Amino acid sequence: QQTMPRPSITTIAVLCCHLVSCSNAFTSPVTAPISQSTPRSSSTSLQATRRNFLHQSLTTTTSIILTSAAQPSLAKEPPVEITPTLVSETFAAIRNELTSPTGVISTLTSLIDNGSFEDILQYTKESDAYFRRAKLGKARKLLTDKDLKSEAVLMSNAVTFDLIGINRASRPGKESREDQLRYLEELKKDVEKFLELEKTIVFE
Repeated sequence: QQTMPRPSITTIAVLCCHLVSCSNAFTSPVTAPISQSTPRSSSTSLQATRRNFLHQSLTTTTSIILTSAAQPSLAKEPPVEITPTLVSETFAAIRNELTSPTGVISTLTSLIDNGSFEDILQYTKESDAYFRRAKLGKARKLLTDKDLKSEAVLMSNAVTFDLIGINRASRPGKESREDQLRYLEELKKDVEKFLELEKTIVFE
């Protein structure tokens, strides 16, 4: 019987981090990160919640990496040949979501302007899968700086945080255009920050 290859430590860490930090976040009826009853401003609450979210992600990722490192690996993923063309195309796909009329940002903006709360609930879930996991995940693998790879995980998780915020501000009884737009602005900034990683890639 053939033994299935063991996933890489990085793959295990990222997947588990996402499961621990974001599991059911798009559907779980937890308290919204921006509280209307707190005396703090919405902006202050947003930043505090973001720090807690990213801190939890970093702690979980570090713990999993240290635990998994002690276990023998049966097989490693084949290295990706990092070429200027591959890097350009990968980051262009992310940039397209930021600037294109059919990208994530424009689509969410239109849905928010139209008050399409049910569509927003569905679209934010889909965006986390095909945009954050697939496109940002692919770009992270191309980074040549190990420290930046870890930082890129936090950037990616910040995108999930933003999408969750928009999702929560669209739920029945909790609809808030103000909060939707605030998280949408944070999403733009986080994607722009992630795109800056492209210039750090070193070609051999």
